[in-house]
Amino acid sequence: MKIFITGQVVTCQSEEIMSGKAFLKNDTARVPFAVIGVFLIIVSLIVSMNLTRLDIKMAKTMSTGIEVTAPDTALQYAKADLARAVNYAGMDALKTLGETPVIKPDNTSEYYRGTYGDPYLFSLNRAKAMTNNTLNYYIQSNYEYDTFTYRGFSVNADPPGSWEKITIRPVKMKLNRTITPPVLAPGGGRFEKGYQTYWVISAPLNLHLKDLETGSELVNETITVETVITTRYPLLKDLTDEYGERVNGTNAVMTETTAFATAYTWAGGYLQYSKGTPKNIVNNSHLALILNGALLLDQGFVFNSADPASIVEYARETAYTLTNKKRKYEEVALDNGSLKIDPQKDAFNSTGNSSEAEETFNRAKSHDYNATPITDYLNNESRPGGSIVYQEIMNIIPQVYSTRLATGVARQITETPGEHEGYESDAGAEDWGEPDTMRPIGTIPRDTYVPGNLEGEIWEVTWTRQHLWRHYYIVYYSCEKTRSYDCTDSEGNPSTCTETYIDTCSRTEFNEMATTDKRVDIVSITLKALENSKVEIPLEFKKSYLSSKNDIEKPYGPAEVTYFSSRTDPNLEEAFLKYRDGFYVPNKNANIKNMGLNGDTDIQYYSGNAPVPFMVEVPDWVYLESRLAVNNITNSISRDVHLDPEINYTRYPVPSDFLNATRDNLIMKIERNETGYINKPEYFYGKYKSASAKVISATREWYVDEVKHQIWDKFSNGSGLINEKIRGNFSVEVTDANRNASKLLSEGMVLPFGVPMRAFHVDENGKVYAPEELEAWNESVTLAINQEPDYLDPNVQYGDEKLYILKLRNTNLMTEFGLPILPTFDPWIMTVNAWEINVEGEFVKFEVQDVDNEVHPNPIFGHDAQVYVRKFEIIKDPVSESYIGNNLPINFNFTTGTFIAVPPGKTGVGDREGGILTTLGYVEKSKGWNKG
Repeated sequence: MKIFITGQVVTCQSEEIMSGKAFLKNDTARVPFAVIGVFLIIVSLIVSMNLTRLDIKMAKTMSTGIEVTAPDTALQYAKADLARAVNYAGMDALKTLGETPVIKPDNTSEYYRGTYGDPYLFSLNRAKAMTNNTLNYYIQSNYEYDTFTYRGFSVNADPPGSWEKITIRPVKMKLNRTITPPVLAPGGGRFEKGYQTYWVISAPLNLHLKDLETGSELVNETITVETVITTRYPLLKDLTDEYGERVNGTNAVMTETTAFATAYTWAGGYLQYSKGTPKNIVNNSHLALILNGALLLDQGFVFNSADPASIVEYARETAYTLTNKKRKYEEVALDNGSLKIDPQKDAFNSTGNSSEAEETFNRAKSHDYNATPITDYLNNESRPGGSIVYQEIMNIIPQVYSTRLATGVARQITETPGEHEGYESDAGAEDWGEPDTMRPIGTIPRDTYVPGNLEGEIWEVTWTRQHLWRHYYIVYYSCEKTRSYDCTDSEGNPSTCTETYIDTCSRTEFNEMATTDKRVDIVSITLKALENSKVEIPLEFKKSYLSSKNDIEKPYGPAEVTYFSSRTDPNLEEAFLKYRDGFYVPNKNANIKNMGLNGDTDIQYYSGNAPVPFMVEVPDWVYLESRLAVNNITNSISRDVHLDPEINYTRYPVPSDFLNATRDNLIMKIERNETGYINKPEYFYGKYKSASAKVISATREWYVDEVKHQIWDKFSNGSGLINEKIRGNFSVEVTDANRNASKLLSEGMVLPFGVPMRAFHVDENGKVYAPEELEAWNESVTLAINQEPDYLDPNVQYGDEKLYILKLRNTNLMTEFGLPILPTFDPWIMTVNAWEINVEGEFVKFEVQDVDNEVHPNPIFGHDAQVYVRKFEIIKDPVSESYIGNNLPINFNFTTGTFIAVPPGKTGVGDREGGILTTLGYVEKSKGWNKG
């Protein structure tokens, strides 16, 4: 109970120590208080929760005897008494609100005005009206006709009049619960800034101070009496509202139900996978336990208390459903006011073979999802065309054992024309024709760099030709020419006449001479490697290519190598010899003599898969050594790469999440050892030691990348397939509920009974006041819960109405054996199954009692606790006795689901008896599912 004195709060709490086995026999349902105490009086219009220290002030003034007169004292006492009266009137109103709340207001009620149907605003109006009504009665009895007197003075008061003049504002507090769930903890959402714990009520009153001796009125003033209603009805309502929200839809109880159901699914599913039993993994009889456990668990989270009778019934029903034996009441013992529960242990018991269920669960939980399915997939030789590894090695080999060869001709030309001094005009020359001489004058050593010369010679080639030159000159001589002039004809008309005359003419003549031109070519002719071992190997995981060329040491001659065995690698010698004998030597003279040739000619491509005569013979052992290298990496990965034990079904209950986490973990561990798997320095030191070394090294690099790619691809595709199936049947909230369920299962679960918690005053932003602040206070809150019925049974109709207060349906969506991932079985990663769980239900009655704040006077017991009750009831206004609306029970419905994933190799899991196969899946319904 809270006692407010001059702005401070003193907390009084009765502690009841209850033994584990005796609490059900304890007949002290509540702890009555003998004295309510003195209530905090707020007289200022502007002060909220910090009440003026009125009694201290009065004590001081009364002790001096000189500062306060009798009229002042009479007025002060009246104000104090009226504040107390307002508090009592408010408490009486809140007592009624808690016992008969209106959840569905009647829109014809006067309290409906301005509320838009909001039950909270409706209740505020209703509280104002009841407070006003009670206050009116009190004023009429105590403050009219000079009833209230002190030392010759009276104080009369006018009531507020309309209830709408009264105002109410909330005081918020935050609760420090002893039990906090790891997910979806209460106190969030709209309650994030605190719960309404108290109401501050303000009532305007007009006071008249009168001198009884003279009959004159000394004071006529309007005051606002403001006080805290010292009952925690608002807190009980907020907590019940929060619980009502949490039991409905995609909220906390859905998650808690999912947690229990997941435990049962795992226990039954893995045992069925291992042993073939039980036949069904999800049963409605178990779902009833699961739902009741979740409802009680969330009661504990919200109220720090659960209905004790329901705790006992839950324990007894659990024992009966799992072992077919009822537990005695005295066998249900509490530990520190709480009943510990273990959904996983109950789930093992539900299989009928607890020890084997736990053993198979732990075995499945620690199943090593490694890279073996992927490496087996890549090395599967039964595939058409051979394994993926075989095909890739056969793709790499001809790329490495390949070269482009050409004849390189570098020609230096020196031409010397014959002497033709005085004969300056070129009159033409003969063709050079065949060389006069051809002689080698040097050799070109094999170039150690590629591309470069494999062999070469330097030749001198000479030609001569006849060249005709002319000298042109001019000869002058006398010649007769004709010219025209103007004249007249015989008739005297103008005309043109001609005449001859002697002039000097010229002509060009030449002399000829023949000379001999000479050409000397210095020709460097080489057998030239344009490139060798040009590879372009896609690396799918890296999203790049392994591209290189011209990086084999001495590629055109044999090399002694040692891998798993000692070998002689011919490298590209065969291509060199074929080109030399087929093109270089036969065409050498023609290329040397080709006066217009300066550059590369006779370009040819040779490789391991080129057609004859351009094919290079690759030794069979190159594939064998490459294959052995792959086997070596496979064995190393099998030895080194194992799934982190923390990545298991219990931590990742959604199979798609599990596959993604497995994928990332396996790839991370491969990358951690990737340098060693590839082992490139064994084959490469700036150049590859041989062609076979390049094949093996490229194969190793490709294989490690491909293992990572296939892990990413197959596990991601498997995850996508699972998500596609889940999205087709569930909302995203169901997968979130499964994720949160695993966190709940990892925590210890208890069902508490009346465990105290502390409430802390908060400011308007939800910040707890620091202890040194004037507004700071905290107090104990202990609640008791009473629900009817104590256990929601889907098979038993309740009351005279024969209502099914719990309806269940579970559907095995992927039928009896589940869905293999991937469905091609290449590779087969896992098999998954899923169940959809539909829940509908209601509490016939749900009551919260504030057991350590018993503030309501009771003529028999002393005091009663504040309660808040939800049930179906038609509510009448105690003021007008008219219908104002209905109280309604807490009802709920939601859909959730559970998943299970089992390793490949065996038959999958699912429900196999008792249900009905429909288009939805394998369906089991409780008796009342299709009934109202």
